[in-house]
Amino acid sequence: MALVPRLEFRYTHRYGSEGKGISVPVILRNGAERVAIVASVDTGASNCLFERERGEMLKLKIEDGDPKTFSTATGPLRTFGHLVSLMVLNIEFESTVYFFADAQINRNLLGRIGWLDRVRFGLVDHDQELYLSPYDFEPS
Repeated sequence: MALVPRLEFRYTHRYGSEGKGISVPVILRNGAERVAIVASVDTGASNCLFERERGEMLKLKIEDGDPKTFSTATGPLRTFGHLVSLMVLNIEFESTVYFFADAQINRNLLGRIGWLDRVRFGLVDHDQELYLSPYDFEPS
């Protein structure tokens, strides 16, 4: 009989069942500036993408960031990458995240590169429960 892997997580988060996706509280920080938001977990997004306004609240000059265009079903999306501190459920690390060039886009997404690749992530959607630990978490 093969052993079944056992996963343990440090944090549990219950998200809403109102059909708006899997949302978690996020704090973005740039030096002394910080902004609290709610972002959706998007395992199909290659990177973390945030509203332009959030970057401006962090006193970032959006267009001074690393330009990157994402291809979507509705066409290209221009963004600018900036190194910020990203915290979700008390797990904090520096990450390059992207802010939309278009101020009309009001989405905040946690993607694979810069977030999901730095945590251990579990999900039981039936119960609306998300489980999270730092990637290097060692249970006691």
